[in-house]
Amino acid sequence: MDDTGGDQLYRIHEAAAGGQAIELRYRPTVVDMAEALRLRNRTPAGRRQRRPWFLLGLLGPVLAAALIWQDGGPEPVSAGLLALVVFSWVFVFSGHRIMARAHRGVLEAAGDCRAVVDGDGVAVTGSGTSTHHRWTVLAHYAETPAHFAVFSADRQALTVMVLPKRGLADPADADRIRAILDRNLNRI
Repeated sequence: MDDTGGDQLYRIHEAAAGGQAIELRYRPTVVDMAEALRLRNRTPAGRRQRRPWFLLGLLGPVLAAALIWQDGGPEPVSAGLLALVVFSWVFVFSGHRIMARAHRGVLEAAGDCRAVVDGDGVAVTGSGTSTHHRWTVLAHYAETPAHFAVFSADRQALTVMVLPKRGLADPADADRIRAILDRNLNRI
């Protein structure tokens, strides 16, 4: 994490890119974060995180039915298992939305953000925060009609950066960002 001032960080980034930096200006929303987290589920780390819940969702009903059938009626254990199965399916299919809503305060505190994408990496500045990730610590990116999402290579602490296309000054800049991302990251 880089704690230099936002303007200074932008100037450093622009100089490193030889003036070829692409800038986005936006205010992050819960919808942006939910989309990035949904896309994160396509990464190897995202699949590893969801796998136990998915397996529980598949095997849980069978175990619960066996317990109910064996005992002749619902018992507290089987009712608890059914509740866990329901929770696992909610997490598998809606976890990204739940997690995004949990970050509402952080998103609001970030205020207006400025992201810079160039040959050196991605820098994002917001109210009182700034971060710069070089391409060497990033691994994947995904794209939707409204967003780019960039993910780290670290298996322990997954970085998720969402870059809403609405923040671009010129819609043609989306092609430039895509070209930079394709050069430096694996598309998922």
